[in-house]
Amino acid sequence: GAWVASWRSLGGAGRPAMILESGAGVKRQGPPKIVVMRHSLPCRAVIALTAAITLGGTPAHAWFSRGHARVARAAVRALPASVPRFFRDGAWTVGEASVDPDLWKDKTLPALRAAEEPAHFLDWELLQGAPLPPDRWAFAALLAQKRLDSARVGTLPYSVIEGLQRLTLAFAEHRRWPDRADIQQKALVYAGWLAHYAGDLEQPLHTTVHHDGRALPDGSSPKTGIHQLMDGLLERPPLDEAALDRGLRVRVFLDPWAAVQGELVESHALVGRVYQLEPHLRAAWPPTATGVSAATAAPAVAPAVVAFAGERYRAASGFLASLFLTAWKQSAYVQLPTWLERPPASRSGH
Repeated sequence: GAWVASWRSLGGAGRPAMILESGAGVKRQGPPKIVVMRHSLPCRAVIALTAAITLGGTPAHAWFSRGHARVARAAVRALPASVPRFFRDGAWTVGEASVDPDLWKDKTLPALRAAEEPAHFLDWELLQGAPLPPDRWAFAALLAQKRLDSARVGTLPYSVIEGLQRLTLAFAEHRRWPDRADIQQKALVYAGWLAHYAGDLEQPLHTTVHHDGRALPDGSSPKTGIHQLMDGLLERPPLDEAALDRGLRVRVFLDPWAAVQGELVESHALVGRVYQLEPHLRAAWPPTATGVSAATAAPAVAPAVVAFAGERYRAASGFLASLFLTAWKQSAYVQLPTWLERPPASRSGH
Protein backbone atom coordinates (compact mmCIF):
# COMPACT_ATOMS: atom_id res chain seq x y z
CA GLY A 1 0.00 0.00 0.00
CA ALA A 2 0.96 3.63 -0.13
CA TRP A 3 3.23 4.92 2.61
CA VAL A 4 1.55 7.30 5.01
CA ALA A 5 3.10 9.37 7.77
CA SER A 6 1.83 9.16 11.33
CA TRP A 7 3.13 10.35 14.65
CA ARG A 8 3.60 8.61 17.96
CA SER A 9 5.04 10.06 21.16
CA LEU A 10 7.63 8.11 23.12
CA GLY A 11 5.94 7.06 26.31
CA GLY A 12 4.07 10.33 26.44
CA ALA A 13 7.31 12.24 26.87
CA GLY A 14 9.31 14.32 24.47
CA ARG A 15 8.78 15.09 20.82
CA PRO A 16 6.94 12.55 18.72
CA ALA A 17 8.71 10.12 16.43
CA MET A 18 7.67 9.83 12.81
CA ILE A 19 6.61 6.40 11.65
CA LEU A 20 6.09 5.48 8.03
CA GLU A 21 3.37 2.86 7.89
CA SER A 22 2.02 0.81 5.06
CA GLY A 23 -1.74 0.58 5.09
CA ALA A 24 -4.43 2.07 7.24
CA GLY A 25 -2.73 1.91 10.64
CA VAL A 26 -1.35 -0.25 13.37
CA LYS A 27 -4.68 -1.92 14.21
CA ARG A 28 -5.02 -3.50 10.78
CA GLN A 29 -5.08 -7.29 10.94
CA GLY A 30 -3.03 -9.43 8.60
CA PRO A 31 0.67 -10.02 7.93
CA PRO A 32 3.21 -8.07 9.97
CA LYS A 33 3.92 -4.58 8.67
CA ILE A 34 7.40 -3.24 8.12
CA VAL A 35 7.79 0.25 9.49
CA VAL A 36 10.81 2.54 9.24
CA MET A 37 11.09 4.57 12.42
CA ARG A 38 13.46 7.30 13.49
CA HIS A 39 13.07 7.83 17.22
CA SER A 40 13.39 11.35 18.48
CA LEU A 41 14.29 11.14 22.14
CA PRO A 42 15.23 14.51 23.61
CA CYS A 43 16.87 14.65 26.98
CA ARG A 44 13.69 15.69 28.72
CA ALA A 45 12.14 12.33 27.78
CA VAL A 46 14.97 10.60 29.56
CA ILE A 47 15.02 12.86 32.60
CA ALA A 48 11.26 12.90 33.13
CA LEU A 49 11.57 10.26 35.83
CA THR A 50 13.65 11.15 38.89
CA ALA A 51 14.28 9.47 42.20
CA ALA A 52 12.39 10.53 45.29
CA ILE A 53 14.95 8.74 47.48
CA THR A 54 18.25 6.98 46.88
CA LEU A 55 17.51 3.28 46.53
CA GLY A 56 19.29 0.12 45.44
CA GLY A 57 19.18 -3.65 45.08
CA THR A 58 18.92 -6.13 42.26
CA PRO A 59 15.90 -7.92 40.82
CA ALA A 60 15.59 -11.70 40.95
CA HIS A 61 15.11 -12.93 37.40
CA ALA A 62 13.62 -11.94 34.05
CA TRP A 63 10.56 -13.43 32.42
CA PHE A 64 10.66 -17.12 33.25
CA SER A 65 12.38 -19.28 30.63
CA ARG A 66 9.20 -20.30 28.80
CA GLY A 67 8.15 -16.65 28.58
CA HIS A 68 11.48 -15.64 27.07
CA ALA A 69 11.34 -18.46 24.54
CA ARG A 70 7.72 -17.68 23.70
CA VAL A 71 8.54 -14.08 22.84
CA ALA A 72 11.70 -14.98 20.93
CA ARG A 73 9.85 -17.43 18.66
CA ALA A 74 6.99 -15.00 18.10
CA ALA A 75 9.50 -12.36 17.02
CA VAL A 76 11.07 -14.71 14.48
CA ARG A 77 7.63 -15.63 13.14
CA ALA A 78 6.87 -11.96 12.56
CA LEU A 79 9.85 -11.33 10.29
CA PRO A 80 9.36 -10.57 6.59
CA ALA A 81 10.71 -12.69 3.76
CA SER A 82 13.61 -10.27 3.25
CA VAL A 83 15.29 -11.81 6.31
CA PRO A 84 17.31 -14.93 5.38
CA ARG A 85 15.44 -18.20 5.33
CA PHE A 86 17.79 -19.92 7.78
CA PHE A 87 16.91 -17.30 10.39
CA ARG A 88 13.16 -17.47 9.80
CA ASP A 89 13.41 -21.27 10.11
CA GLY A 90 15.46 -21.02 13.31
CA ALA A 91 12.80 -19.92 15.77
CA TRP A 92 13.26 -22.97 17.98
CA THR A 93 17.01 -22.40 18.35
CA VAL A 94 16.55 -18.70 19.04
CA GLY A 95 14.02 -19.55 21.75
CA GLU A 96 16.34 -22.08 23.38
CA ALA A 97 19.29 -19.68 23.33
CA SER A 98 17.14 -16.95 24.92
CA VAL A 99 17.35 -18.84 28.22
CA ASP A 100 21.16 -18.77 28.37
CA PRO A 101 21.75 -15.39 30.06
CA ASP A 102 19.88 -16.56 33.15
CA LEU A 103 22.08 -19.67 33.26
CA TRP A 104 25.10 -17.37 33.45
CA LYS A 105 23.92 -16.30 36.92
CA ASP A 106 24.61 -19.75 38.39
CA LYS A 107 25.71 -19.44 42.03
CA THR A 108 28.42 -22.07 41.57
CA LEU A 109 30.16 -19.81 39.00
CA PRO A 110 30.68 -16.63 41.06
CA ALA A 111 32.85 -14.69 38.59
CA LEU A 112 30.40 -15.21 35.74
CA ARG A 113 27.43 -14.47 38.01
CA ALA A 114 28.95 -11.20 39.26
CA ALA A 115 29.56 -10.03 35.71
CA GLU A 116 26.14 -11.08 34.44
CA GLU A 117 23.71 -9.95 37.13
CA PRO A 118 23.78 -6.20 36.34
CA ALA A 119 23.13 -6.95 32.65
CA HIS A 120 19.48 -7.76 33.37
CA PHE A 121 18.16 -4.58 35.00
CA LEU A 122 18.41 -0.83 35.35
CA ASP A 123 17.38 0.89 38.58
CA TRP A 124 16.69 3.98 36.54
CA GLU A 125 15.66 6.30 39.38
CA LEU A 126 19.19 6.18 40.80
CA LEU A 127 20.42 8.22 37.84
CA GLN A 128 18.28 11.15 39.06
CA GLY A 129 17.38 12.26 35.56
CA ALA A 130 20.83 12.00 33.96
CA PRO A 131 20.66 10.99 30.26
CA LEU A 132 22.06 7.60 29.34
CA PRO A 133 25.43 7.90 27.56
CA PRO A 134 25.81 5.97 24.28
CA ASP A 135 28.17 3.24 25.55
CA ARG A 136 28.78 1.35 28.78
CA TRP A 137 32.16 2.94 29.55
CA ALA A 138 30.76 6.44 29.34
CA PHE A 139 27.96 5.12 31.56
CA ALA A 140 30.54 3.79 34.04
CA ALA A 141 32.15 7.24 34.13
CA LEU A 142 28.75 8.81 34.83
CA LEU A 143 28.14 6.37 37.68
CA ALA A 144 31.56 7.15 39.15
CA GLN A 145 30.67 10.85 39.19
CA LYS A 146 27.53 9.98 41.13
CA ARG A 147 29.40 7.61 43.47
CA LEU A 148 27.44 4.68 42.11
CA ASP A 149 28.50 1.49 40.37
CA SER A 150 26.99 -0.76 37.73
CA ALA A 151 26.47 -3.67 40.11
CA ARG A 152 23.99 -1.51 42.00
CA VAL A 153 22.39 0.41 39.13
CA GLY A 154 22.43 -2.21 36.37
CA THR A 155 23.37 -2.02 32.69
CA LEU A 156 20.36 -3.47 30.86
CA PRO A 157 20.11 -0.93 27.99
CA TYR A 158 23.73 -1.66 27.08
CA SER A 159 23.05 -5.39 27.06
CA VAL A 160 20.38 -4.73 24.44
CA ILE A 161 22.34 -2.39 22.16
CA GLU A 162 25.49 -4.52 22.33
CA GLY A 163 23.46 -7.64 21.60
CA LEU A 164 21.95 -5.93 18.57
CA GLN A 165 25.38 -5.02 17.23
CA ARG A 166 26.72 -8.52 17.89
CA LEU A 167 23.90 -9.99 15.81
CA THR A 168 24.50 -7.36 13.12
CA LEU A 169 28.10 -8.53 12.80
CA ALA A 170 27.04 -12.17 12.53
CA PHE A 171 24.60 -11.23 9.77
CA ALA A 172 27.42 -9.40 7.97
CA GLU A 173 29.46 -12.59 8.06
CA HIS A 174 26.49 -14.49 6.64
CA ARG A 175 26.30 -12.04 3.75
CA ARG A 176 29.91 -12.83 2.87
CA TRP A 177 29.68 -16.58 3.50
CA PRO A 178 25.98 -17.43 2.95
CA ASP A 179 26.51 -21.20 2.90
CA ARG A 180 28.37 -21.50 6.18
CA ALA A 181 26.18 -23.40 8.64
CA ASP A 182 28.42 -22.46 11.58
CA ILE A 183 27.90 -18.74 10.93
CA GLN A 184 24.16 -19.30 10.64
CA GLN A 185 24.13 -21.14 13.95
CA LYS A 186 26.13 -18.34 15.57
CA ALA A 187 23.58 -15.78 14.38
CA LEU A 188 20.73 -17.81 15.87
CA VAL A 189 22.49 -18.09 19.22
CA TYR A 190 23.35 -14.38 19.29
CA ALA A 191 19.71 -13.63 18.46
CA GLY A 192 18.60 -15.70 21.43
CA TRP A 193 20.87 -13.80 23.77
CA LEU A 194 19.55 -10.51 22.39
CA ALA A 195 16.01 -11.82 22.87
CA HIS A 196 16.65 -12.32 26.56
CA TYR A 197 17.82 -8.78 27.28
CA ALA A 198 15.17 -7.20 25.06
CA GLY A 199 12.60 -9.24 26.97
CA ASP A 200 13.98 -8.02 30.28
CA LEU A 201 13.52 -4.45 29.08
CA GLU A 202 9.81 -5.17 28.56
CA GLN A 203 9.37 -6.38 32.16
CA PRO A 204 8.61 -3.10 33.99
CA LEU A 205 10.08 -4.31 37.27
CA HIS A 206 13.47 -4.63 35.56
CA THR A 207 13.57 -0.85 35.10
CA THR A 208 13.02 0.35 38.64
CA VAL A 209 14.26 0.36 42.23
CA HIS A 210 10.81 -0.97 43.16
CA HIS A 211 11.63 -4.32 41.61
CA ASP A 212 10.22 -6.56 44.34
CA GLY A 213 7.87 -4.40 46.35
CA ARG A 214 8.07 -0.69 46.96
CA ALA A 215 11.62 0.02 48.11
CA LEU A 216 12.13 0.78 51.79
CA PRO A 217 13.49 4.14 53.03
CA ASP A 218 16.96 2.62 53.50
CA GLY A 219 16.98 1.54 49.85
CA SER A 220 16.52 -2.16 50.49
CA SER A 221 13.86 -4.30 48.85
CA PRO A 222 11.02 -5.71 50.95
CA LYS A 223 11.07 -8.79 48.69
CA THR A 224 7.32 -9.14 48.57
CA GLY A 225 7.36 -11.72 45.79
CA ILE A 226 5.69 -9.54 43.17
CA HIS A 227 8.75 -9.82 40.96
CA GLN A 228 8.34 -13.57 40.70
CA LEU A 229 4.65 -13.13 39.93
CA MET A 230 5.49 -10.74 37.09
CA ASP A 231 8.23 -13.00 35.75
CA GLY A 232 5.59 -15.64 35.11
CA LEU A 233 3.22 -13.24 33.36
CA LEU A 234 4.02 -14.42 29.83
CA GLU A 235 3.60 -18.12 30.53
CA ARG A 236 0.88 -18.51 33.15
CA PRO A 237 -2.20 -16.69 31.77
CA PRO A 238 -4.07 -18.16 28.82
CA LEU A 239 -2.76 -16.31 25.74
CA ASP A 240 -3.97 -16.75 22.18
CA GLU A 241 -0.62 -16.42 20.45
CA ALA A 242 -2.08 -16.64 16.94
CA ALA A 243 -4.40 -13.71 17.65
CA LEU A 244 -1.72 -11.69 19.44
CA ASP A 245 0.75 -12.22 16.59
CA ARG A 246 -1.57 -10.68 14.00
CA GLY A 247 -0.72 -7.17 12.90
CA LEU A 248 2.58 -6.94 14.79
CA ARG A 249 4.43 -3.86 13.64
CA VAL A 250 7.97 -4.71 12.53
CA ARG A 251 10.19 -1.63 12.33
CA VAL A 252 13.62 -0.71 11.10
CA PHE A 253 15.19 1.51 13.77
CA LEU A 254 17.24 4.22 12.08
CA ASP A 255 18.54 5.18 15.53
CA PRO A 256 18.66 1.94 17.55
CA TRP A 257 20.01 3.54 20.73
CA ALA A 258 17.14 6.02 20.78
CA ALA A 259 14.76 3.11 20.17
CA VAL A 260 16.15 1.23 23.18
CA GLN A 261 15.75 4.30 25.36
CA GLY A 262 12.23 4.84 24.06
CA GLU A 263 11.32 1.28 25.02
CA LEU A 264 12.80 1.88 28.47
CA VAL A 265 10.59 4.95 28.89
CA GLU A 266 7.47 3.01 27.94
CA SER A 267 8.24 -0.01 30.11
CA HIS A 268 9.14 2.08 33.14
CA ALA A 269 5.88 4.01 32.82
CA LEU A 270 4.04 0.74 33.57
CA VAL A 271 5.51 0.16 37.04
CA GLY A 272 2.51 1.77 38.69
CA ARG A 273 0.14 -0.41 36.70
CA VAL A 274 2.00 -3.52 37.85
CA TYR A 275 1.37 -2.58 41.47
CA GLN A 276 -2.27 -1.84 40.72
CA LEU A 277 -2.55 -5.41 39.42
CA GLU A 278 -0.75 -6.94 42.39
CA PRO A 279 -3.92 -8.14 44.20
CA HIS A 280 -5.09 -9.88 41.03
CA LEU A 281 -1.67 -11.47 40.50
CA ARG A 282 -1.63 -12.82 44.05
CA ALA A 283 -5.18 -14.11 43.77
CA ALA A 284 -4.40 -15.93 40.54
CA TRP A 285 -1.17 -17.53 41.73
CA PRO A 286 -1.12 -17.79 45.52
CA PRO A 287 2.17 -18.87 47.09
CA THR A 288 2.74 -22.48 48.10
CA ALA A 289 5.36 -24.18 50.24
CA THR A 290 7.58 -24.49 47.16
CA GLY A 291 6.88 -21.09 45.61
CA VAL A 292 4.18 -19.69 43.35
CA SER A 293 1.40 -22.08 42.41
CA ALA A 294 1.32 -23.61 38.96
CA ALA A 295 -1.05 -22.23 36.34
CA THR A 296 -2.98 -25.50 36.26
CA ALA A 297 -3.74 -25.25 39.95
CA ALA A 298 -4.58 -21.56 39.95
CA PRO A 299 -8.07 -20.06 40.10
CA ALA A 300 -9.44 -17.99 37.25
CA VAL A 301 -7.13 -15.20 36.14
CA ALA A 302 -8.58 -11.68 36.23
CA PRO A 303 -9.28 -10.24 32.76
CA ALA A 304 -7.06 -7.27 33.59
CA VAL A 305 -4.11 -9.59 34.14
CA VAL A 306 -4.74 -11.48 30.90
CA ALA A 307 -5.01 -8.20 29.01
CA PHE A 308 -1.77 -6.90 30.51
CA ALA A 309 0.01 -10.14 29.68
CA GLY A 310 -1.16 -9.85 26.09
CA GLU A 311 0.03 -6.27 25.88
CA ARG A 312 3.48 -7.17 27.21
CA TYR A 313 3.69 -10.15 24.86
CA ARG A 314 2.93 -7.96 21.84
CA ALA A 315 5.25 -5.18 22.98
CA ALA A 316 8.13 -7.59 23.59
CA SER A 317 7.58 -9.56 20.38
CA GLY A 318 7.24 -6.47 18.20
CA PHE A 319 10.27 -4.75 19.70
CA LEU A 320 12.42 -7.87 19.35
CA ALA A 321 11.31 -8.54 15.77
CA SER A 322 12.23 -4.94 14.99
CA LEU A 323 15.67 -5.44 16.50
CA PHE A 324 16.17 -8.57 14.40
CA LEU A 325 15.12 -6.76 11.22
CA THR A 326 17.28 -3.75 12.10
CA ALA A 327 20.30 -6.01 12.60
CA TRP A 328 19.76 -7.60 9.20
CA LYS A 329 19.36 -4.27 7.41
CA GLN A 330 22.36 -2.69 9.15
CA SER A 331 24.56 -5.69 8.39
CA ALA A 332 24.64 -4.66 4.73
CA TYR A 333 26.76 -1.64 5.72
CA VAL A 334 29.27 -3.46 7.93
CA GLN A 335 32.77 -3.57 6.46
CA LEU A 336 34.36 -6.77 7.72
CA PRO A 337 38.13 -6.50 8.29
CA THR A 338 40.38 -7.66 5.50
CA TRP A 339 42.22 -10.05 7.82
CA LEU A 340 39.05 -12.06 8.49
CA GLU A 341 39.05 -15.43 6.74
CA ARG A 342 36.62 -18.31 7.11
CA PRO A 343 38.28 -21.26 5.40
CA PRO A 344 36.11 -24.35 4.87
CA ALA A 345 36.39 -26.80 7.74
CA SER A 346 38.07 -30.07 6.85
CA ARG A 347 36.31 -33.35 7.48
CA SER A 348 38.71 -34.09 10.32
CA GLY A 349 37.72 -30.85 12.03
CA HIS A 350 41.25 -29.35 11.79
